[in-house]
Amino acid sequence: MTGRTFAARSSPWRLALLALGAAAFVFGGLLIAGMFGPSIRPGSEWIGWLCVAFFGLGGIVAVRRIFDGGDVVRISASGIYFKSWSEQTIPWSEIVDVSVWEFQRQKSIILHLRTPDRFPSTKLLGKVAGANRALTGGDIPVSLTGTDGSFEDAMTAIAHYRQRGS
Repeated sequence: MTGRTFAARSSPWRLALLALGAAAFVFGGLLIAGMFGPSIRPGSEWIGWLCVAFFGLGGIVAVRRIFDGGDVVRISASGIYFKSWSEQTIPWSEIVDVSVWEFQRQKSIILHLRTPDRFPSTKLLGKVAGANRALTGGDIPVSLTGTDGSFEDAMTAIAHYRQRGS
């Protein structure tokens, strides 16, 4: 963290591990689907194909992010920027609350916006915004997975700027 500004970039080795894990699940999905002989779970071939699609997409996203430069998350006096949502920085005046959502020890920062319609997603994450909203209760889920940033440093920066009323 430079001064109080927090910036997280893609971490190639973390993303490579995520891509490797996704590849393992794709292989498992292919086994279940019966691509290498009889299915290891007859009658569940559709689950195998679902795994292939889901983890295949996740692996592709992880590999693409390895070569992606620039900040993934930036928290500054201007607001919060999350590249996986849009190229727009959300100003502090539009963030009415920040909460934390945790699932299996993975934490996400949840932004609650005054006027969510003013900050639509231009990325893939926006396609599942309704499901995320139902699950987390917030408008924008900010994840640091696959970055070099720490959750604690991000929350420290958020607390700093929210306290300042920037």
